[in-house]
Amino acid sequence: MKTYHVSALASGFVRMWRGWTVIVPVVVVNAVLLALLIWPDPIPGQGTLTIVLALLDAVVFLVAHGLVSATALQVADGRVGWPQALRVLRNNAVRYSTWAVALAIAAIVGRAFYTLPRMLVLALTPFLLLAALDGQANPLAANFRTIGRRFWRWLPTVIIAGLVLVVGSIGGGFFTFFTRTPLATLVVWLVAGLVLAWFTTAWALIYRSVQAESQKTLSDVEPEPSPEQPVESAVESA
Repeated sequence: MKTYHVSALASGFVRMWRGWTVIVPVVVVNAVLLALLIWPDPIPGQGTLTIVLALLDAVVFLVAHGLVSATALQVADGRVGWPQALRVLRNNAVRYSTWAVALAIAAIVGRAFYTLPRMLVLALTPFLLLAALDGQANPLAANFRTIGRRFWRWLPTVIIAGLVLVVGSIGGGFFTFFTRTPLATLVVWLVAGLVLAWFTTAWALIYRSVQAESQKTLSDVEPEPSPEQPVESAVESA
């Protein structure tokens, strides 16, 4: 299994296309649905329509992000199609949804104190949902363990991701403000979806490199049966 070479971002951009049959349709459908959800042009804070549309918006994004992340987790091994992505998402849907909601709440609470706390929450948890989809018993611990073991990969990647997020938010905001049509939302989410898939794949490659390293360490320390002891008895004694 190959994860990344010199740059996780460069490897992520190349290898995300191993799962293009999942990523491209998901990005397109997600953008179309989000554009349709703002078609009624709800006014924030007025009526239940705004709440319903916001919840639908969140569910659509949750599913789309889950499928992209499930694909990104497997591109290090080769091409990824719908059966593999759906299997990963189905097997860990509850764990992923629970941690996604918890992360969203933490980001919202952080946003209440200003933009920086929310950005800090997201910067410190890039591997959280990947670990949840990977079936980790404690995704938060796996997230911080990955940061600790790949700190000098995490730091430049999270800085670049932050800059892209700021520039993209400003550019997308200006574009939708002056255009004011669902078509603008469609274009913004098409671009944002592909960028998100790219960075998610980069994070997944870093995460998988740590998991592969841990598995190799475990296999290296496993005791082997002595030459005098039959394999069957060694297994029984273990």
